Amino acid sequence: MRSITSIREQAGFTLVESMIALFFVAFMVAEMGMVMSYASRNTNLSQRITRANALAEEAIEKSRNTAFNNLQFPITALGETCTANGNVATCTSTLDGGRFARVRTVTPRDSSLPPGTTTLVDSQKVDVDVTVSYSDARGAAQVIRVGSIISRH
Repeated sequence: MRSITSIREQAGFTLVESMIALFFVAFMVAEMGMVMSYASRNTNLSQRITRANALAEEAIEKSRNTAFNNLQFPITALGETCTANGNVATCTSTLDGGRFARVRTVTPRDSSLPPGTTTLVDSQKVDVDVTVSYSDARGAAQVIRVGSIISRH
């Protein structure tokens, strides 16, 4: 028969076993914190990319729904200001409190326009290119580009 003393000596954990278990628990908590930080950063980045794509697509869709001869002018719904340089119109807007900058460029696809003309009256097709710029979580500049060809109806 066992004595009471020998049973007490075998029950429970030793100090070394407890410290090793504590080390593993601390390691796992630290790893989970790193995974959560990484996931949060990637979620933020994907939200910015999604927003930039949506802003670019919005400008393309509004351009498609604008009268052909007015494409080189600011689209009020986009909050743009436009400048013309020869046959090319460049319209810019700043969005979401300055977090995104959008540039919409309208360029005739045919060369029938005389140099220095700022209207698209004689053109049959135009390229509409939209560039949306933003900064990622680390402050590095990122750019999304979307383009479309719009024909006179």
